[in-house]
Amino acid sequence: MALVLCQQCLSWVEPIAEQCPQCDYPIDLRTGDPTIEELAAAIGPLIAVLGPVRLSRATLPDRGQLYATGGGLFFVPQFAEQIRMVSADSSPRSRSTTRALLRAPLQLLRGGVALGAYRSPMRVEVSRHELPVLGPDDGHRLPLLLMDHPGAFFFGRRSIRTIRQTFAGWAVGRPNNLMLRIKPLGDRAAFNKQMSALANEIVEAVCR
Repeated sequence: MALVLCQQCLSWVEPIAEQCPQCDYPIDLRTGDPTIEELAAAIGPLIAVLGPVRLSRATLPDRGQLYATGGGLFFVPQFAEQIRMVSADSSPRSRSTTRALLRAPLQLLRGGVALGAYRSPMRVEVSRHELPVLGPDDGHRLPLLLMDHPGAFFFGRRSIRTIRQTFAGWAVGRPNNLMLRIKPLGDRAAFNKQMSALANEIVEAVCR
């Protein structure tokens, strides 16, 4: 699966028919990624830590921390994988590294890693580490986290059509009716209070 960062909705996606499956925006693989400054302007300052959540997605990490920013919602996965090329002589390739290669972002594939290059003197090595919860002064890290970790995503206010509470948690809808379901894993009362405030702000903005 080759992932690219959609310049419209700022989500890591696997293009379908040269379009983003999240927002239907055309994707041109020849176009460079947004700059850190552009990402920072879109994401905005970090406002609050909403808490640990589980998302309704199958291929990318579904557990992590959800944050409220000036521009919308920002998800940081609980764990991050670092992929690098090392000498094939150090140890044999495992099934886990093969799966990681299939999940590698397009930038890695552009660098010359071929899925069928099993005779290459180099192999893929994957290390996994837990990402810490961000504090009030860590907002400047969000653009870098989005660029470095395809598991992270930003859900901008302009791309939110609906946001409503459900029995299990919350459902956030895009203009193309694609729905993201969020289940809080921590203090549900505090999470629901902050999400309700965000939902009211979005409704007010739409009605203006």
